[in-house]
Amino acid sequence: MAARGPRGDITQASVLRAANRLLAEHGRVEDVSLRRLAAEVGVTVNALYTYFPSLDAVWHDLADERLGRLRPGDLLDYGCAHCALLELAGRAVTVLAEPGTVSLLRRGPVLGPCSFALSETIMALTEQGSLDSRDAHDLIVGWFYGGSVLDGEGWTSGTDAIRSTEPLADFPRILGRSAPDRRQQAEAILRGIGIACSATQA
Repeated sequence: MAARGPRGDITQASVLRAANRLLAEHGRVEDVSLRRLAAEVGVTVNALYTYFPSLDAVWHDLADERLGRLRPGDLLDYGCAHCALLELAGRAVTVLAEPGTVSLLRRGPVLGPCSFALSETIMALTEQGSLDSRDAHDLIVGWFYGGSVLDGEGWTSGTDAIRSTEPLADFPRILGRSAPDRRQQAEAILRGIGIACSATQA
């Protein structure tokens, strides 16, 4: 008997859409099984292997797709690298706030076309700075991703909850600390790597 081929009404894109719906519902990739994904798509578990070699491959491609939502391609048209990188940071806030994005990115390296486009853009925007563009890229990505993971895992909200219910007289800076300001943090990093705003210099 000949092996069955893919169904005409199911594609890799439709599998990713199903995975995205489940992730929006459950919030973490750990809470979405291959069996649950197959049910959402409307196929057997074995049939999913026609479209992806593993559930990890689904999550990898969905993570790359999420990075594509940052739309890095149009940032090179800004004319000001500083402004373009601040815009990227703002877009990242929106994308990382989508249910499951941090969970997707924590699974491992995302090595796909959208990820590469993002890295290429960041390196292009930082190549005139005072730091090697590879190091500037790693600094920017590490700062933003690290802060998002800490937020997502409750470090900030957990500390704020303790501040509101327990005396912290021995920790006055924690007691009186302000809310994080991602824009100010980004501005400080850009100043540190020599990416000034050409719009304000004109």
